[in-house]
Amino acid sequence: MESLEILFEKPPIVENINDRKVRINHPNTLLVGPSGSGKSTILIDFLSTKEPHSFLYINLNDLRVHKEGLFEKLEIFYKKHNLSLLAIDNLFEKPNFNTKLNLIATSQDSTLSVDGLEKVKVDMLDFEEFIAFSKDLPIKTLFNLYAKYGRSPKTLSLPQSKIISFLQENLQLALKDELLIKIFTKFSSYQSTPTSYFQIYKELKNSCKISKDRLYKSVDFLESISFLHFVPKFDSPKSAKKIYLNNFALKSALVFKKDFLKRFENIIFCELIALNEDIFYTNRLDFYLPSQKRAIVAIPFLPPELIIRRFKSLLPHLKELGVEILTVLTVGNEGSGAKDGIRCEIIPFWEWALRQ
Repeated sequence: MESLEILFEKPPIVENINDRKVRINHPNTLLVGPSGSGKSTILIDFLSTKEPHSFLYINLNDLRVHKEGLFEKLEIFYKKHNLSLLAIDNLFEKPNFNTKLNLIATSQDSTLSVDGLEKVKVDMLDFEEFIAFSKDLPIKTLFNLYAKYGRSPKTLSLPQSKIISFLQENLQLALKDELLIKIFTKFSSYQSTPTSYFQIYKELKNSCKISKDRLYKSVDFLESISFLHFVPKFDSPKSAKKIYLNNFALKSALVFKKDFLKRFENIIFCELIALNEDIFYTNRLDFYLPSQKRAIVAIPFLPPELIIRRFKSLLPHLKELGVEILTVLTVGNEGSGAKDGIRCEIIPFWEWALRQ
């Protein structure tokens, strides 16, 4: 109990907090999202509005906190001090409280649910939030910084020379296990590329000891903590899925090979996550959203007249899928065209992202 008393007397303080799109609206909330997405900051910001000594904040990643019998001690402490709120950062399992407590918690595990708590997803920065966090710079400059820095709020305070080491250190802290890091690194090397688990397994088997069962369990875990996302091929469930990283910049911290087109496609995917809609790819389309009757392709640098020519070659495929709008995302180029009732919009990424 002594450690809880110390934490009670010295609640956490975070300075210079930027507003996020996600907020805590009531004291029965579970914030879930990847490591480094800002869950703790949102929680502490919410606690700053509460009366002193009306709550207890505890971070389960704090090595000074002993986990054995902790939930029972927290329940006793809550009643002893007549608290109005308990805040648990980095929750790793469902707490077994015997009585109803006002509880706000955070967790990396997107599959975790706690009875009575509203689950709210906190993702890393989208492009609009990145702009709000950044200096007043030209929009294309901000995009270039976003593409280099990635989605973690913490990278914005770092010089560019420190980004790689920061991303590596945080990846090691989040994943801990050496084999898990190797698995994630291998998947990262296939960013925005359709790849089968079996292909990954064969390549990993040449450099480390691994079973198929361990690989599949690791992938499930990496999905549950939102490090990896997979997009299936439309109308082809047995085909390889495309691999995307939740923080597209991580690949540059793990492998030397650079491919801006693959990163650009992953940047687009990260904007699509928030739509919570079914997303597919096809042999000729990067993204297909059936509910919107829309397709998206990433063509960063091609002149508009050549893009329109490619659009016309895609018409049979677009008609077959029932697509009404083809969105072509670029790095600066823009234009439009239409044929046979299908519209093609050529638009810079930043304009598209800010209207989502």
